[in-house]
Amino acid sequence: MNKKAIALMAVCAFLLSACQTEDPNTKEKETVGKEMETTSQLSNDYYSAIITDGAYQTSLNRGITLGLNSNVNLKAFETGLMDLSQKHYATDTYYFQEGQYIDADTTSKWLSRVSEENPEGLNPEDNGDVEPDGRNPIYLDSLLEQDYMIKKGDGFELGGISIGLAMNSVDYYTKKEFGSEFETKISKEELLAEGQKMADKIVQRLRKTEGIGNIPIVVGIFEQSTKDNLAGGVYISEAISEEGSTSLKDWKSINQKKLIFPTSGEESNELSSFQNFKAEIENFFPNLSGVTAEALYTDNQIMSMKVSINTQFYGESEIIALTQHVAEKASSFLLPNIPIEITIDSINGTEAFLSREAGETEFYSHVFD
Repeated sequence: MNKKAIALMAVCAFLLSACQTEDPNTKEKETVGKEMETTSQLSNDYYSAIITDGAYQTSLNRGITLGLNSNVNLKAFETGLMDLSQKHYATDTYYFQEGQYIDADTTSKWLSRVSEENPEGLNPEDNGDVEPDGRNPIYLDSLLEQDYMIKKGDGFELGGISIGLAMNSVDYYTKKEFGSEFETKISKEELLAEGQKMADKIVQRLRKTEGIGNIPIVVGIFEQSTKDNLAGGVYISEAISEEGSTSLKDWKSINQKKLIFPTSGEESNELSSFQNFKAEIENFFPNLSGVTAEALYTDNQIMSMKVSINTQFYGESEIIALTQHVAEKASSFLLPNIPIEITIDSINGTEAFLSREAGETEFYSHVFD
């Protein structure tokens, strides 16, 4: 991840969320008399976070998910929703708070299949078919809420909400407990159609929640990467409900993709430059176990790159020498016009970190003790 993602994760350990079922009067009483302040803002690239009574407020549905396919999906799901939100909620006006209107019980109900016992379920009912092409798949895998607050007098009030829907492109399932795993593949068209229908239902439910009122509600549809894909998923569509509307219109497509170098992607200038960089690093340090990169594209234009260098054996002097060599060769071979992050890991964890913003010529580097 880039500098922005690192700072965001450090300041705001985002956790998955969905819609609250508690008595709204109870919620109102609980907030009375609470002292709220904000963290300092590193730059306009980041939101200041709300601190209540000296503590960071985590989401109400912490850890409730059907199971994002990988840790990289989780990170991309969270940071990507904040990136979408910045188009609608300016960082110099709004303050970030993890979701406080959607609780764990409601999240579980919404992520489950709809049935007589669970009429709130957003995923389709079980049709009894267990074959990959005949069954009703699980489309919605996770739900994320982010709240954006505005300053009001001596306190803060809700100014906007963002909702992320993590949708499956492949639904993994077993026909019996502890049995073999099967796959139901879901096309992007079907994924989008189901996600948009679910988004309308969620907005309708949120509009009935005490405290939401007519505030803007942004919804982003996130396409999860599959289990065998080392890259995280991407947001593929977004829309906003304004002025109390109970539906979402004018969905906008987001043309993003992630490629893993050197194993995926067609021949290109960025792939060629990475392969030259990789060869230089591997020639210098024989104990490396892998040099890979995750490249993010928007509208087929590369936007950023995250490089991972792994070694099984190391000494302090070796790590320092390797870091210096990496900084030199990255400046020489990697693209100069995009932000780049490089991590050097060993069996003991991260040993060094390097980064460079777009337009810069030198890499910032740090070797961990």
